[in-house]
Amino acid sequence: MAVKAGFGNAANALADWDGGRDHCAWRGVACDNASFAVFALDLKGNKLTGQIPDEIGDCVSLKYLDLSFNSLYGDIPFSISKLKQLEDLILKNNQLTGPIPSTLSQIPNLKTLDLAQNQLTGDIPRLIYWNEVLQYLGLRGNSLTGTLSPDMCQLTGLCDVRGNNLTGTIPENIGNCTSFEILDISYNQISGEIPYNIGFLQVATLSLQGNRLTGKIPEVIGLMQALAVLYLHGNKLTGEVPPELGNMTKLSYLQLDDNELMGTIPAELGKLEELFELNLANNNLEGPIPTNISSCTALNKFNVYGNRLNGSIPAGFQNLESLTYLNLSSNNFKGQIPSELGHIINLDTLDLSYNGFSGPVPATIGDLEHLLELNLSKNHLSGSVPAEFGNLRSVQVIDISNNAMSGYLPEELGQLQNLDSLNLSYNNLSGHVPSARNFSKFPMESFLGNPMLRVRCKDSSCGNSNGPKVVISRWGIACIVLGFIILLCVMLLAIYKTNRPQPLVKACEKPVQGPPKIVLLQMDMAIHTYDDIMRLTENLSEKYIIGYGASSTVYKCVLKSGKAVAVKRLYSQYNHGAREFETELETVGSIRHRNLILSRADDNTVMEAVDSEVSVTCTDMGLVRKAFQLALLCTKRHPIDRPTMHEVARVLLSLMPAPAVKPVTASKTVDYTRYLATTPDMDHGGADIGDNSSSDEQWFVRFGEVISKHTM
Repeated sequence: MAVKAGFGNAANALADWDGGRDHCAWRGVACDNASFAVFALDLKGNKLTGQIPDEIGDCVSLKYLDLSFNSLYGDIPFSISKLKQLEDLILKNNQLTGPIPSTLSQIPNLKTLDLAQNQLTGDIPRLIYWNEVLQYLGLRGNSLTGTLSPDMCQLTGLCDVRGNNLTGTIPENIGNCTSFEILDISYNQISGEIPYNIGFLQVATLSLQGNRLTGKIPEVIGLMQALAVLYLHGNKLTGEVPPELGNMTKLSYLQLDDNELMGTIPAELGKLEELFELNLANNNLEGPIPTNISSCTALNKFNVYGNRLNGSIPAGFQNLESLTYLNLSSNNFKGQIPSELGHIINLDTLDLSYNGFSGPVPATIGDLEHLLELNLSKNHLSGSVPAEFGNLRSVQVIDISNNAMSGYLPEELGQLQNLDSLNLSYNNLSGHVPSARNFSKFPMESFLGNPMLRVRCKDSSCGNSNGPKVVISRWGIACIVLGFIILLCVMLLAIYKTNRPQPLVKACEKPVQGPPKIVLLQMDMAIHTYDDIMRLTENLSEKYIIGYGASSTVYKCVLKSGKAVAVKRLYSQYNHGAREFETELETVGSIRHRNLILSRADDNTVMEAVDSEVSVTCTDMGLVRKAFQLALLCTKRHPIDRPTMHEVARVLLSLMPAPAVKPVTASKTVDYTRYLATTPDMDHGGADIGDNSSSDEQWFVRFGEVISKHTM
């Protein structure tokens, strides 16, 4: 009962331990039939908590103590050392901490000491190795430190220190541990080379994987005729694979993966008729696969992933009827995939990805009825997807992406109800994806890079709710991105040209900056700027339109004073220089009239308004128009294009009413007014010009041209 009281939750776990009952009938208790002394206590898996009670040492008749698979914590009590008749001490899979008590070596009959899967720390006590009857030392899965002692060869059975933090090297006298059946020192931090005399061991299992071992694999390992398991993977071993390994006729598991081995795969490995697993992945091996590997008829797993192997797949692989896993990926294999692979009827994983295989995919692959995973990606395969793939009723993963497959997808693929992952991307497939229900669960990424392949999307799982969708290839995406970049550059260039400073030009070509000027033709009227006119008419809004013409629109503008004026907007067909137009406005502005306004708009159109009341003071509107036309002629930029003041005066005189005088017949005068009414079609060299000077005649002709171009 004292032992029960020492456990944390014994009230529940050991509820039947009742002082009123026979203790030999309690759970986990075994007694001697004669003395009724307790010789076995088996409490494994009872969810016991707390520490191991010291009172356990009072059970001096114990030969068997098993407290494994509980939740016990704390140190291993020294009182256990008082159990001199104890033969088996099993405390594995708890949460025990602290060091291994060296006093355990004082248990003279101890054959099994299993402390695995705890949190023990410190060194392994050397005295434990000297227990002459100890057959099994299980220390795996702790946090033990220190080095492997040469005294470990004193053990007569199995030494398992896997998964600790042991350092140092393998003892040089390891070959003297001739009584070992299993040596497992894997997944520690042991460094250095494998001792040469390790070949003298007669163990069935040699596990040195997951350490930091360097150097070559000793050829003498080939002398270990009893060896069935050789695990050297996950180290930094170099050199070649020793051909002598082919002498270990009982070898079933050979794992040399994840090292730095080089050279070729020795053909001697083909002699290992009992070989079940051969793993040479992630090394630097070169050359072809030996053809006699197909003689390993018991081979179940063959993995050479991540090497530099080349050549082709031996057709003799069809003889490997027990093979379930074949991984040749990430090598330099070429040629066609042999159809004989379809005869490996038990194959469940076939990975030929990242190679240089070419040609069509053999239809016989569809005969692999147990196949679960098929990966043919990143090759140069061509042709169509075999319809026989529809026979792969167990397959869960198919990846044939990044090849040159073409043609339509066979409808038979819709029969693959167990298919969970499908990747057909980046091929040249065309047509429609099968409409079977199981295809709707695959994302659009499964079909990318097939420009001619169309996907019928029935729900959001494939990216579209209805209708067909064309998968865009990588080139298509690149073109779209490039087009967008070009369009963006054009837009930025246009914005730059719009906002950059204008270059200096000649005076006659210099554009007017800022709002145009307003020239008021009646000086006793308040001055209104272009902004005023635009504001009062709301930027020439349509609601202010009062009339239309063939080349103009008339707007009503109510000035600040309440005076209403008409603003006429002319649409010029000629690109006159801004400076020339401003000069014309300044000249016309010198003419006084209370109701006349001229403006140059910002788009090179002319705005003009003449109040109808001008007819009160000027009864002949034709004379007013001709006066403006003469003024426009006087505003020409170059003096050679302008009439002289003498010529202007003669024209203006001709516009005034003639005084009543007697007719004079002695001389013949020129009727200048007839030239003012001249049309643009008048003949420059007409004979009716009269007897005035040729200069006057020419100016009147040109004056007629101005009238025709500047008609108001």
